[in-house]
Amino acid sequence: MVPLAVEYPAWVGYMQRTTALPPPVIRDPTQPLVSIVVPSPNQGRFIGETLRSILDQRYPNLEVWVIDGGRTDETLAVLRTFADDERLHIVVGEDKGQADAINCGWARARGAIVAWLNSDDTYYPNAVATQVAALHAHPHAVAAYAGASYTDEQGRVLRMIAARPYHPLALLRLLIPMQLTVFLRREAVGRAGPLDCRLRYALDTAYWMQIARYGPFIATDTILTTYRLHTTSKTVAQFAGFYREWLQIAEESFAALPHLRPARRAVLANIYAAMANLEARRGQPPMALRYAGYAFTLAGWRPRLAKLPLALIDRLFDSNIADRIGSWWGWQTRR
Repeated sequence: MVPLAVEYPAWVGYMQRTTALPPPVIRDPTQPLVSIVVPSPNQGRFIGETLRSILDQRYPNLEVWVIDGGRTDETLAVLRTFADDERLHIVVGEDKGQADAINCGWARARGAIVAWLNSDDTYYPNAVATQVAALHAHPHAVAAYAGASYTDEQGRVLRMIAARPYHPLALLRLLIPMQLTVFLRREAVGRAGPLDCRLRYALDTAYWMQIARYGPFIATDTILTTYRLHTTSKTVAQFAGFYREWLQIAEESFAALPHLRPARRAVLANIYAAMANLEARRGQPPMALRYAGYAFTLAGWRPRLAKLPLALIDRLFDSNIADRIGSWWGWQTRR
């Protein structure tokens, strides 16, 4: 077993911090090694729970790479409590953001299957075993994904999001596999190359488009992870950055993949409809209506726009109608 960077030259630049790697822990030679990277951006209050959820997996062969950019919170103190677990490896040093941290971890990966889990999210106990089995059962697939539970800051489940059916255009419509549920084949990651370090918000969307060039994604019809919503998470606090990158990724994808171009207007309309719903939830009706207008002008009525009045009602009355209906619809359309 060799690091990804040894086998695929595109990854070599992300191995500079480490000269020698400890051997992986293999408890069952009949099962593949799974390499999981945890980028660590000052989430010390959550990272202990994240790592416990990985190390307590009902799966024998794991290596875990925590890439810590020299954070200033309690992260390093928490990491020291895991020092006796030979499966956990910590790389400390300044990184250039989330994508760079993931690349530095994956460059060291010896596993046949790789994933990344952000340091405020968690796996349910059978997550790894389920996705390894899915990839084994579907040798043509390059990735497996699943559903996830959204939780609040204290870990209480808010709602469950089903894994939608896969199609390359679904990635651009933002009906994407939830990042924390995705497990990827080593060969596909090696061939696709590193994540784009220029992206901060939608790096998962962009990377799934890269990976999809080498084969399909397979969905497992279950909930395998928890996605924590809190005031400092990018998803909650920084919508504008997502908007820019969603549109950029879509336009770059249509330029690179001519066979998808006939769907361009419809896809962009779906993105604007999603933006309208998010602005409604933020209590910004003028912006919501502006984006809804863009969507309608591009491609007429979008089903996603049906959530707009519900999102406005939720904002006015502190209800949760839009999310509950959206979750219900997701389960109706799941694989």
